[in-house]
Amino acid sequence: MKKKSSVILKIILGMMLAVFLMVGGWTIYTIIQAPELDLNKFTYAEPAMVLDSNGQPYETLQGSEKREVVEISKIPQHVRNAFIAIEDERFYKHGGIDLQGIARAAFQGIKARDFTAAGGSTITQQLIKQTHLSPEKQLSRKVQEAYLALKLENIMDKDAILANYLNKINFAYAYGVQSAAQTYFHKDVEDLTISQAAVLAAIPKAPTTYKPYIIEKKDGENQIVLDANGQVKYSPKNQQRALAVVEKMKELDFISEQEYRKAKDEIENNKIDLKLPPKANIYSYFTDSLYQQVVQDLQEKYFSDLPKEEGREQAVQYLLDGGLTIYSTVDSKIQSTMEEKFEEDRLFPAQSSQAKMASKAKSEELGKEVSYQPEGAMVIIDNATGQVKGIVGGREKAENLSINRAMKKFQPGSSTKPLTVYAPGLDSKKITLAKTYDDVPIRIPGPGKAWEPKNAGNSYSGMTTVRKGLTKSKNSVAVQAWYDVGLKTSVEYAKKFGLTIQEEGQRNDMGPSSLALGGYTKGQTPLAMSSAFSAFANNGTRVEPNFYTKVEDAKGNVILEKKPEEIKVISPEAAYLINDVLKDVSKGGTTTVSVPGMDVAGKTGTTNNLKDAWYVGYTPYYTAAVWYGYDENVVTAGGKTYQLNINIYGGSKPGPALMWEEVMKEIHKGLSSKQFPQKPAGIVEAKVDAVSGKLPTALSYLDPRGSQVYTEKFIKGTVPTEKDDYHVLFDGKVYIKKPADRFPGPVEPVDPNYHPEGSIVLTEATRRSTSPPKEEEKIEKKQKEDQEVPEEMLEEDEKEGTKEEDTKEEENATPDDKNSNSNTGTEGEAPSKKPEEGNEPSKPGPETPSKPEPGNPQEGNPPDPSQPPNNLAGDP
Repeated sequence: MKKKSSVILKIILGMMLAVFLMVGGWTIYTIIQAPELDLNKFTYAEPAMVLDSNGQPYETLQGSEKREVVEISKIPQHVRNAFIAIEDERFYKHGGIDLQGIARAAFQGIKARDFTAAGGSTITQQLIKQTHLSPEKQLSRKVQEAYLALKLENIMDKDAILANYLNKINFAYAYGVQSAAQTYFHKDVEDLTISQAAVLAAIPKAPTTYKPYIIEKKDGENQIVLDANGQVKYSPKNQQRALAVVEKMKELDFISEQEYRKAKDEIENNKIDLKLPPKANIYSYFTDSLYQQVVQDLQEKYFSDLPKEEGREQAVQYLLDGGLTIYSTVDSKIQSTMEEKFEEDRLFPAQSSQAKMASKAKSEELGKEVSYQPEGAMVIIDNATGQVKGIVGGREKAENLSINRAMKKFQPGSSTKPLTVYAPGLDSKKITLAKTYDDVPIRIPGPGKAWEPKNAGNSYSGMTTVRKGLTKSKNSVAVQAWYDVGLKTSVEYAKKFGLTIQEEGQRNDMGPSSLALGGYTKGQTPLAMSSAFSAFANNGTRVEPNFYTKVEDAKGNVILEKKPEEIKVISPEAAYLINDVLKDVSKGGTTTVSVPGMDVAGKTGTTNNLKDAWYVGYTPYYTAAVWYGYDENVVTAGGKTYQLNINIYGGSKPGPALMWEEVMKEIHKGLSSKQFPQKPAGIVEAKVDAVSGKLPTALSYLDPRGSQVYTEKFIKGTVPTEKDDYHVLFDGKVYIKKPADRFPGPVEPVDPNYHPEGSIVLTEATRRSTSPPKEEEKIEKKQKEDQEVPEEMLEEDEKEGTKEEDTKEEENATPDDKNSNSNTGTEGEAPSKKPEEGNEPSKPGPETPSKPEPGNPQEGNPPDPSQPPNNLAGDP
């Protein structure tokens, strides 16, 4: 019997040993499979902090976890004790695992017949689980958790472990105790009361269950419930657990009896001052643009080896959760000024009647309210640095990363002329400001119907200088000048100015309708236009636009840096000449704007049918581009099609010019008065004839409309050497005889016999109606003798003079500007057909650039035969 009992005992012991060995072996294997302890995992996801150009906090880019890490010294003792009381009362006594807690958890597991449901994890174990292990409820995970907790306790002190825990845990609407305090009580963690600490300590066990809010579904959306007085209702589930927290705190002598009673009363009677969570941050348009640039740069530098989409996701996560500090270029004052002005309805035109009808029809069709409103965008750039100081992409911003019109492409109309015609022509010395073109209706023949670009209001001036053509934004002059400049030169400079040129494909930008009049295939962004014009104020050098100077990681290491990228676009001499003309544009050329104490120059732009309106202007400090228009130009609803046009010109007030002026006046307050760069040494002056653009002769002074001689500025070496041959004497009178070959390239007049009203062109009809040829010669000789110009005047005027000194302002004016008897049209004249009622533009007025819509050319405006017509509406 004893022998039999001995055998049974040995079997039992053997089985126990086998079980022990099996368990031990499995435990060892599980521990071996545990991940390495990585202290870097205690660096938590934190939002990116955006600083403004003065180094002050501007906005916070919130990541996947709303968290703000705080040091343990910032967390009051009663807040720490609240969590210790409910989660791990022996925290400061154990070495990472609590055997008493494990025993208790094992007993609960036996009762529940499920060891994975057992608790007993210490704060150290919970920290390990949240940083190193998966959330799966497996026994192997519990073993690894205990093992890593023991290792952590050997290398990290208790306060550091507790700080890491309190900064990590999930509070439902926030992560980390500081962010939770701000979310639920709108205060910092150091200001929490005992009852508020208990409310927070009650959440982490099961955040969805124990969050302090009561959530109900209303109108299909989950909403936080408020009582009749507007106070946030308190969740009974959190309330019950919070009471358990303060009870345990009293039991552990963490709080006094009096503190306990006060906290208990506040919890039971909802005196905890529970708040609604702060509304989600709606970032500024600047921050949206900054976000896009930083993500792109992070992807290119750190994740370019990954597939494109995966690389972008990694870059976004790094930006939003990496605790980065972004040193942005935004000037908070400038940005806020722009935002405030864009909220003023008086600075925008009223909703057009077509937009009203389209809004009503679309609302009825969709069964919800739709309203098409005039929109706008504006970008301000520091000329010297290329830094974007402010950006607004619309009149209202309801969500993050919404449509940003400042980064969207629109047809720029005539505002392209200085960039793709006149600056390239002056810099390459293919034209001068004195060069003249016949401003008459023109056409460019092609395989189909000829293209006939028109001036605004069908207003023409006859022989016109480049200076006046740009000042008055004459389309016919711009097209002719473009042919002299050439396609290759125009595109080369356009790219240096930072414009996007579509060179390939059936629809492209390789023609005058795009490069001379702004009818680009896809358009240009306000950011690109602002950057392009900034070169004029910066001696011809453009600095690539940027939104930040550097980005630091959470440890202060510089991970991205933006150094100014300078691009030499044109010479200082060419920039000086453009400035000289564009100053006149803003002094009554096609608009009137000013900034006290500052030089101002700029260019207006308006597209066909008044769809888009622009003003791009600059001072010695800043360049700003302003666009106005509708998001949709064509709306179909209820079986009808509506055309939505802004119905104002770039120079209109209200309109882009007024918005530019109001913003720029405000942001220049306090800045020292400043002028554009002084005249470079390479600029000379000479008197020229305004009709021919050549050196004047005696007849130049005797023009019956008044002297056609004026002083013009030239880049050294480009002063004309030929004398005026346009003025001729006939029958004792001075006439203009235009050379037959005056039109460049394929350009030809629509009507060779057309002459603007008030012109003095010598026509065949005039010749036939005068004296016989023999008598004619005598009369001409007598007239020459009677009207002989003094020898000293001829000697002075016929020299190829190059005066270096400045001349009086009136000497620099062209004869058309000085002579009030000149009966020539200007771009500032409104067209005969008024814009839509209620939207009549202010004078000075329009340009009518760009091409007609594809497939629907305007009357008298067939598409450019050199290429298929482009879409004026820009990006769809």
